Amino acid sequence: MDTRRRRELAGVVTTASLALLATGGPAALIAQEGLEGLEGEIAQMVSAWELPGLSVAIIQDDEVTFARGFGVRTVGTRELVDENTTFAVGSTSKAFTAAAVAMLVDEGKVGLDDLVIDHLPDFRLSDPYVTRSMRVRDLMAHNSGLLRGDRIWYGTGRSREDVLHRARYQPLTHPLRATFEYNNIMWIAAGELVEEKSGMSWDQFIEERIFSPLNMGKSTTTVRDLEHMGNVASPHVETPEGERRPVPYRNIDNAGPAGSINSSALQMAQWVRLHLGEGKYEGRRLISEAQVKESHTGQMIMRTDGTWGMIFPESDFLTYGLGWFLSEYRGLKMVSHGGNIDGMTAFVGFIPERDYGFVLLANLNGANGFMSALAHRIIDRFEGDPVQDWSGRMAKAWETLQEQAREQARKVEEGRIAGTSSTLTLEEYAGTYSNSMYGDVVISHDGTELRASYGEDFEGPLEHWHYDTFRAVWEDAGDSKEFMRFEIGTDGAVRAVHAEIEGSVEFRKKAEDEAQPAGS
Repeated sequence: MDTRRRRELAGVVTTASLALLATGGPAALIAQEGLEGLEGEIAQMVSAWELPGLSVAIIQDDEVTFARGFGVRTVGTRELVDENTTFAVGSTSKAFTAAAVAMLVDEGKVGLDDLVIDHLPDFRLSDPYVTRSMRVRDLMAHNSGLLRGDRIWYGTGRSREDVLHRARYQPLTHPLRATFEYNNIMWIAAGELVEEKSGMSWDQFIEERIFSPLNMGKSTTTVRDLEHMGNVASPHVETPEGERRPVPYRNIDNAGPAGSINSSALQMAQWVRLHLGEGKYEGRRLISEAQVKESHTGQMIMRTDGTWGMIFPESDFLTYGLGWFLSEYRGLKMVSHGGNIDGMTAFVGFIPERDYGFVLLANLNGANGFMSALAHRIIDRFEGDPVQDWSGRMAKAWETLQEQAREQARKVEEGRIAGTSSTLTLEEYAGTYSNSMYGDVVISHDGTELRASYGEDFEGPLEHWHYDTFRAVWEDAGDSKEFMRFEIGTDGAVRAVHAEIEGSVEFRKKAEDEAQPAGS
């Protein structure tokens, strides 16, 4: 049966199947070649990689042919994951933002090659040339020349508007369109563009124009909705001892257009159906075919080495489209995107030429190796022999990366100089330290120890490391640690602190009258 005829028949079958799944009916809807034994194989992989939970959906010829949950929503409980369990999908949210922009292009409200400043007059970057030259498509192609700068928004509680305002103080490290540098802040700008041209917030636009017509009614753009929902997976992190520990969701609404969506494997499968349908879903066109193809067309060349090469092995090319990575495996173009946010990993991919795709959602941070292994294993199944041991291969590659990280941590520990003391008394380090891009770091002394706070989410003690260097032990979900080196001026007083939050960032100490809250 040809693909067009399959699509005609699939509309009726899929609608009925979705209703069946929503009421807890059988998850394996239609037996398709390549699925036999898959459930057992995935279960073995989940056990080998020690994932707390995983949800999988597979789409073939516009039908959801496989939807299953594995493991538990929270370790230490018997709350099982299923195909309707909600997970954070992280940066797979970017493609939703790109689709929102595409809809506005279809409506003639914006053009991909329009200058951003013509639609967002307050948009500014540190280089005036880049400010004047940045096009709409550049916001979504990771080619701005900016490094990540995530700590402008991550854990700070700042509004999207404030995040974009601070981005003007971030130095560019490359010329515009010269190289691929992953950056979330430009996606926040793309979301602000959606709001400016549609008259709706990004969140409202996604809900009304994408979630609703795709029957994704339980998907959300904010973690604030999760407390009122059932069947939600808990995020987990791996402790230094190798245990899986549940952690709270972090509110990242200020970076919503870059990664705040929460959804289930079954609902995300409808999103994949839209893309495999080239902008049509169950007979209704939501995005023009031309704009869907544009989002699946390479905009920025990437290197196929390092971490990207590990996630996309055996690919003869790697480029970034508009919200999608474009790679090759077994002579087939794969369109995909991963997502990582505190305690969660996601992977969404599809093979347009073969009309199939998959959604993989796990409640463990940094499970990229597993996702790549399972994605390539699914393709092997559908394409036939040769079959590789992707799980073993990726586990070995991932362990190599982890060992490199452990070795780096050992070197840091070995670099500590024993027997030293700070130049000043602890209370003399206290104060407010400011950076125009990142904001304020507040150092306080409670009579016993120094404490540091940054934004809404980062607070913890400063332990003395050596000389005038301290290490902040953030009392956040991951118990992360970051160095802070105090700089002493010629007058013997502290003039700045250099915080290792994203490279070394200098925060200048404010005068006491500057550090006082307004009105005090």
